[in-house]
Amino acid sequence: MIKQVSAKSERVQVSLKHVHEIMESVTGKNLDKAIKHLDGVLEEKRFIPFNKYGGKGHKSGVPRGYPKRATKFVISLLKELKSNAKNINLDEASIIIKKYSLGRGKYPRFPSGAVYRHGKFTNLIVFGEAEAKAPKEEKKASVPAPAVEATNEKKEENNNDATKENDKRTDEGAGNKGLPVQALQ
Repeated sequence: MIKQVSAKSERVQVSLKHVHEIMESVTGKNLDKAIKHLDGVLEEKRFIPFNKYGGKGHKSGVPRGYPKRATKFVISLLKELKSNAKNINLDEASIIIKKYSLGRGKYPRFPSGAVYRHGKFTNLIVFGEAEAKAPKEEKKASVPAPAVEATNEKKEENNNDATKENDKRTDEGAGNKGLPVQALQ
């Protein structure tokens, strides 16, 4: 059975354009492979292709880059997605990044309330799908059945003895209206 898992982060100071390009490069991949790819970006062994926001001026070649700050943020969010899947008992190895929701956060403000318009706040929600783990079959303890019945019989005998003693106490004093002897003293 396939279930959906998500991770959310709001008001993070990273570039929305960089996060978009990173998420486009890892959407549809297995979670572990995506994290490995992004680790390569941090080491500058792999690059992120800038398809939508590729304006690099007069530079020639494929627009690409190594957005380190946004990559670190996305890696931390993908690890959070993995731990969320573990918490709801999903198979961590089978998580596939299906989609994401990206948006601009509110502008940062000074303590006076004035808006500081040079900040870059980003909101990101990542959705993944994974197979549910099969519940582990618990081994039943091999307890002989007669031993269990013997303990139940002992409990019933003890209960019967207690009710008989209560009946004797209430019957001894006929004028005490069914109250135990201890309550009257």
